[in-house]
Amino acid sequence: MNGTGHSGRSTALTVLSPMPRLWAGPLRAILYLRKRLGPSRDLQDMSFIHFAHWSVITRFPGQERRTRYAYLLFRSDFNGDWDEYIDAFSIVIPLRMALIWGWSYGFPGALPTEPFRRYIRRNDLPVDHYWSAYPESSVSEIAAALRVRDAYSDHLGDTDPADAPAHPAWPRFLAAVQGDLHAWERDDDLAA
Repeated sequence: MNGTGHSGRSTALTVLSPMPRLWAGPLRAILYLRKRLGPSRDLQDMSFIHFAHWSVITRFPGQERRTRYAYLLFRSDFNGDWDEYIDAFSIVIPLRMALIWGWSYGFPGALPTEPFRRYIRRNDLPVDHYWSAYPESSVSEIAAALRVRDAYSDHLGDTDPADAPAHPAWPRFLAAVQGDLHAWERDDDLAA
């Protein structure tokens, strides 16, 4: 199948794609610019992604001579099915996938999705170790929990949770976090 690692609901993916050395510099510049601009809105909206990062490698640690190729390294953690994850990149941001992976040997294009999936599988590396701080939680659940924590602090301060329902700000707090509490139920329904 593929070399992904799992921890609870989270999956790790590591893809190493060879590319001509002469394209390493321009691709590094593109990736640097993308990093300076911050995460794009379309990737942020893909709430099942914990982490996604591309790097260009021109020399491996301990290597004395330059290799014939440079390599594009993609590392990611996500919730959900492997095929659906790759399809999401292919469908949602096909031009960006072409801009990033188009420098690599054998890249078939982001669309249609099946050749892109085969390409990623061919270059997928085994994950020997994978750890997740919250293995049973999705990205959406973690983000919702952080918003609930912040809202609790804003509305109730240092109030002991056992005393919170008697606090005058309790109804405002509940109104503020209702959508985030409901988000956990939706994620649990999707996982079932």
